[in-house]
Order: sequence, then structure tokens, then C-alpha cells
Amino acid sequence: MELYIKESGTPGAPTLLFLHGSGTSGWMWEAQTHALADFHCLNIDLPGHGLSNQVEWVSMADTADLIAPIIRARATDGRASLIGLSLGGYVALHALGKYANCIDHVVVSGVTAAPPPLGALQRLQISLMYRFMKSPWFVRAQAKMMFLPNDVADLYTESMLAMSRVAFKRILAELYVLKLPDLRHIPVHTLVVAGSKELKAMVESASLIPGLMPNAQGRLAPGLHHAWNGENPQLFTAMIRAWVSGAPLPEALQPVTD
Repeated sequence: MELYIKESGTPGAPTLLFLHGSGTSGWMWEAQTHALADFHCLNIDLPGHGLSNQVEWVSMADTADLIAPIIRARATDGRASLIGLSLGGYVALHALGKYANCIDHVVVSGVTAAPPPLGALQRLQISLMYRFMKSPWFVRAQAKMMFLPNDVADLYTESMLAMSRVAFKRILAELYVLKLPDLRHIPVHTLVVAGSKELKAMVESASLIPGLMPNAQGRLAPGLHHAWNGENPQLFTAMIRAWVSGAPLPEALQPVTD
């Protein structure tokens, strides 16, 4: 089976390929793809998610292998800029490590340079999520904890109910032993971002990951959380447009400090 792709925007314009977070699907990028309609947009449902939920999730690297031929076949001139949040961010970095020759720019948000530290509270939350991920009442409670806007709570609930348990379990297992690809010699211009209210490891990684790369920068979105493309879609969209166009980044984003 093939991955579901929603194509929009302007044919022949530079391609933006969007990679969503775990437990969601391509709907989370609707504000961005609508506002960036002057670009050619490819919005993918990842394996085990959304309308690709019958495609087996294997790993982040395997998913990068699925994305590369999509870029070559459907992106303008066989090249694309990758936009990824959370799980999608990790997939984008794996794609960058293996297929940099077909990638123009990268924007990733909400990722870590190493396995995220999990305390007792986080482990309990994950255990409950796995047990009740098919229970609408629990998923809606999670949406509130993630500061998702009310108008997307139904979409998030629908996505979690559609997500395969196998995918959820394998993604968590990979995060526990996370190892990013070698990015030291990758010349692609890469922006690593985190909401300032995210986990400390994600905030720190907005500095750590760019430090591994020759043409990377880090920024923080002040006062915002993990799913901040929904909290402040205008800022997230302006950031994408600036980065892929080579324009100055929005002043609202804060440079990271070591």
C-alpha cells in the first residue's frame, strides 16, 4: 500500500513536504498549507496514521525511505523542503541524513538530540495513553493537556482512534533508544525550533542539533508548547516562508543560547 498524500498549492512552484506528529495526520498542517498556497505542498499521512493507517510503521529511517521516492516523483524538479514537527521532525532528520541531494531546506520543531528523559510521571502518562488510546474521552483529555485549539480536538480524537497500536508501540520503542543520523557534513540549510514551554530536552536540542551541522540555526517560540503550529499558526507559517525563501526569520522567534 502507498502513503496517502494530499497535494495542494501551485504546481511548478517550489515544493514543501509536510510531516506530522505522532497520533495526528496531515490535518495538523491545514493552516500552513492554506497560507502557503503559492508553494506546491505535499501533505503526507505517515505509516500507521490517518489514511495511511494500513501501511505498517517500521521505523523512522524506513519512513524516510518511503518519502524519498515521493519527492523524486511528485516534487517540483524532484526536490522539496521538509517541514516536520515531533515525529515528523525526526523523520525529516533521517531523510536529511540519507537523501540530502533531493532536499532544499529543512524546518523541524519539537525534537531531541538524544532519547528524551522519561520520569515516573511521563512513563505513567505513556502507559495510560497506550491503554486508553482508543477511548475518545481520554484522547480528548490529552488534547486539552497539549493545548490544542478546540476546533481541532475532534480531528485529534479521530486521528488517535485511527492510529494503529503497533505504530504507537514501535515509535515509543525507537524514541527510548533514539540515535539521530550523522548530520555533521550535511550542507542543507536546517532550522531547529522548539516552543519555549516544551520539555527541557527539546528546548536544549534547538541549540544542540544545529551545533552538529554546518548550515543550521536554532530558534525558540516564546510562550508556546509542543504543537505550536496550531497555537500560533501565523508565526509558524511566517517562519516556514522566511526559511525556505532565504528571508530574515520573524523577530518573534528567539535565538537560542548555549
